[in-house]
Amino acid sequence: MYPHRIRLRGPWECEPLARLPGDSRLLPPPFRMTMPCRWADGGLSGFRGCVRFRRNFGYPGRIDAHERVWLTMGPATGLLRVAVNGVGLGEQVDGGCEYEITALLRGRNELTVEVEGGETSGLWGEVALEIRCTAFLRDVSCTAAVARDGSEQIRAMGELAGAAADALELYLLLDRSTVAYTLLPAPVVAQPFCLVSEKLRPEQLSSTAAPGEPHQVRVDLVQAATIWYTWEGELTLEPLPGSQG
Repeated sequence: MYPHRIRLRGPWECEPLARLPGDSRLLPPPFRMTMPCRWADGGLSGFRGCVRFRRNFGYPGRIDAHERVWLTMGPATGLLRVAVNGVGLGEQVDGGCEYEITALLRGRNELTVEVEGGETSGLWGEVALEIRCTAFLRDVSCTAAVARDGSEQIRAMGELAGAAADALELYLLLDRSTVAYTLLPAPVVAQPFCLVSEKLRPEQLSSTAAPGEPHQVRVDLVQAATIWYTWEGELTLEPLPGSQG
């Protein structure tokens, strides 16, 4: 099931490069910092300036023709400059970025992240590799709407990113039961999507969750019999009149 996530946790090489202008104190020597971590919690309390972080990683197994490798970076604080094997991927303020790096990978690889910031800076969010298919889901959200007659529907929205040569299918599931479906004809290109369920039956609202407790919702992107991407969340639904007792 995709995405397959490989977390780049543990010790990273940490090398302070420069202090802010006007601060003439000597730089701390290079050392190892366990990630994810803020500077203040990893041995750089009070430091302000630029720090380079370095992490080596291997080739993430067999990559099939329909798969791609992404570098994902969670929340961070400061100005980030990211590079893989010496190739700059871009700059980002306060993290929350991702880059497709399949073509840059070798048997052994080096990830470097330079961070400029103040005392609260650092890579305190998760840094990971993700194996995704050529098409995947992004920015998925799921909401419930109540009609005037008291009935409920579920709406899932988001973006299909990437592309696929063959047709893809989108499923919206409530507690493992399909409540909405659409077919995306080939060739599939990047596009927004919206899945809206039929009016939910009383038994769908009361059989798997107690009143006030969340239901499990899921959106699957499927190619033939393979799930290319899965998004999961929770949604609280109100039992319809007459659905209890």
